[in-house]
Amino acid sequence: MSGPRRIDVHHHAIVPKISALMRESGARFVLPWSLESTWEVMDTHGIDRAVVSNPIPGDLFTDARQAAAFTLRANEAVAELAADHPGRFGLLAALPMPFVDVALDHLRYVYEELGADGVVLVPHAGSNYLGDELFEPLLAELDRRHAVVLVHPMTLPGGPVEASPPVLADFLLDTTRGAISLIRSGALERYPNISFILAHGGGFLPYAASRIEVLGEAFYGIDPDRVRAALRRFYYDTALVGESALPSLLAVAGPERILFGTDWCAAPAEPVAVCARALDGVPDAVRRMIERDNALALFLVPGRPGAVDPEPTAVG
Repeated sequence: MSGPRRIDVHHHAIVPKISALMRESGARFVLPWSLESTWEVMDTHGIDRAVVSNPIPGDLFTDARQAAAFTLRANEAVAELAADHPGRFGLLAALPMPFVDVALDHLRYVYEELGADGVVLVPHAGSNYLGDELFEPLLAELDRRHAVVLVHPMTLPGGPVEASPPVLADFLLDTTRGAISLIRSGALERYPNISFILAHGGGFLPYAASRIEVLGEAFYGIDPDRVRAALRRFYYDTALVGESALPSLLAVAGPERILFGTDWCAAPAEPVAVCARALDGVPDAVRRMIERDNALALFLVPGRPGAVDPEPTAVG
């Protein structure tokens, strides 16, 4: 592509060390990944930098030490990838949830030792969503650090149903639930310094925005102005956001809150390409905001290890 190169804020990298780690932990399926195919996708879509996140389900471990050890090794593996290819990869570090005390210790390490750009959180741990008091100490520390937090879905509490594969709908609902939990609990007001990015265009949130406004007031006494403010408080990535979803997202969020994302390698190359093409019809000035400028404004923190370089770099 010509013009300013993209920054991908929703990008996964199951590097060999993570694949081995997952198999050691009994994973039955590991996403295919190679650096060669990653360079190809980045080159095809004009991606200058990819900020890597590998979310870990909150119910994967029942032991805090196991969760901490797994998460540490996974984050260090991505940090090694970034160090091996300066300027090309960033890190949104996973945390060993739901073990909040351990997560707080890990948070210091990923920021101060690994140079993380932010963190990735799954919307729920068990049946507790992000607005629950379980998350309060963590949100307070993220607020103190002015953190960027990617909210990335997993299978819904209670598990999938056979009739509807989770990737087709449940993941979108999980993100939507996380966002509504943050709105209803008042966490967005309590922690104004956290920049929440909602994966996959916010799930169903933009499409259901009017419903949430009117029924939130009628059933739960939530001021519609508060809901509208929250909808424009979130950031949203474009990972797997196609032509049908983009108009709702632009109407609710505005172009200044939307960030380019691919969902590679969780999504294969062809779906990534189809959804990236959805931006072709967007005016050039808006596209530049979505594809690069908004990410620069969000992630560029002078002097911080891992900060996004505002100047384009060579591909490969």
